Amino acid sequence: MKRTLYILLSFLPLGLGAQNMYETASFMQNDLTGTSRYISMGGAMGALGGDISVMGSNPAGIALYRSNDFAFTGSMAFNRTKAAYNGTVVDTDNVNFDVESFGAVLANKVYDGGALKFFNVGLGYRRKNGLANEFTMRGSAIADDTQFSQQYAIRELYDNNPFELEGLDYRAFEGFGYSWLPLLATYANIGDTDGNLLTRTDGSLIFAPTGMEFINEERGGVSEVDINVSANINDRLYVGATFSLAAVDYTANTVYYEYDEVGDIYSIGNYNHIEGNGFNIKLGAILRPFKYSPFKLGVAVHTPTWYDLKNFTYADINGPFNDFYDTRDEELFYDVLQVRSKFNTPWRYIASASYTFGTFMALNVDYEYTDYSSAKYGRVDAGSKYAQNEEIKYNLKEQHSLRVGAEFNLGGGISLRGGYCYSSAPFRSDAYKEMMNMPVTATSTDYNNRFSKEAVTLGAGYRGKVFYFDMAYVYDTQEADFYPYYDREYVNPAAKMEYSNHTLTATLGIKF
Repeated sequence: MKRTLYILLSFLPLGLGAQNMYETASFMQNDLTGTSRYISMGGAMGALGGDISVMGSNPAGIALYRSNDFAFTGSMAFNRTKAAYNGTVVDTDNVNFDVESFGAVLANKVYDGGALKFFNVGLGYRRKNGLANEFTMRGSAIADDTQFSQQYAIRELYDNNPFELEGLDYRAFEGFGYSWLPLLATYANIGDTDGNLLTRTDGSLIFAPTGMEFINEERGGVSEVDINVSANINDRLYVGATFSLAAVDYTANTVYYEYDEVGDIYSIGNYNHIEGNGFNIKLGAILRPFKYSPFKLGVAVHTPTWYDLKNFTYADINGPFNDFYDTRDEELFYDVLQVRSKFNTPWRYIASASYTFGTFMALNVDYEYTDYSSAKYGRVDAGSKYAQNEEIKYNLKEQHSLRVGAEFNLGGGISLRGGYCYSSAPFRSDAYKEMMNMPVTATSTDYNNRFSKEAVTLGAGYRGKVFYFDMAYVYDTQEADFYPYYDREYVNPAAKMEYSNHTLTATLGIKF
């Protein structure tokens, strides 16, 4: 499929710059965030309702409120990433503090004796997706008599769109219609200037590495502000709608090194910042089908989030003779490095069921379906959306998520909770980053194919007459194949990544 995709994309126009599929895929995901009660039940409250966080999953759950509520939740996360590449294993640890959520619900009882019992209003903030992450991978550039190097990928970019090596200066970037990566390599004098960029005529590297290293640091994420209205009809049907304002603020800094026995051959640093705003609408309903039974069914539909994004990216390179170049230098104006785009995430569909056993126990199950291959760019400066939309279509796929949660009331206002979450992989097994169809300003060749994700949650809480306090613990794991660059010959091994996160949250709330 990779070769078929390459042929299709090679006929599509490129643009000066925009987000690539791997960047947008990361902020389309939903983390397990919200109140500690919601988190400790694995986010499985779609039919149970009665928590501020359900504004972001099933808006109808706010209609179950019969009193006002305000809650604030903070978190502390301990993240570990293990990267194994050609026999070398590197562990990276970091700690993040964040505001998970805060919000309020105003419950309005209707006294006219009609079918409408409550008309409630909610307002909340959620950290939808935290993208802070750090990791380092390093290892040998030689295994089983095979030489691995990003330089082969750079050479292929040059061979696809060759240019004169002699007499190049910074003006070569202006109006250049193809990837800037070979230009950077030329300015850094990684290869020679006799018609052979990076490789000799026999195909061997002029500067052959014995090892490589990649350092990644990401910050920021996606947050949403939710405005909710909901209605309780005869204590049997609950309906709700949430209008959400989304904000993206994401920054990635990466450095890729190749070195030999003497030292660094070259290093490429990439900086990328994405910011923007968007909105979506969530609609939901909860039905209690049997009058004298606590069994409830829930459904919810989330529209795409319509984003207006701005991408700012630049790169620098340091060559084997300390030749340094930065794409922000000279006459390369910032307006070339800043690109606006419109991007739409996919639709989401959620089905839920819950049952309560008196006042002792509550159970809830949620199933969510999302087709990430349906996400698309609506507009990209310089018209590069066609190639990127095709990449999304062929590399992303449907995701299935299952969430299960339980709550036990021990009496005296004390509750214990537990949950489990599973989400299938959003990437196809052979997904890859095709640099020949990336925006010309894109010089970062790395990509990360994440697999399925699992999380186990635990929690406890105390409910008083006015105040309540909840805590949650989450342990989530995920594996991935990380590639520092795409190798068309399929010989470059992936770094085997293992992500494991321990998160603690605490919620302080008031009911009145």
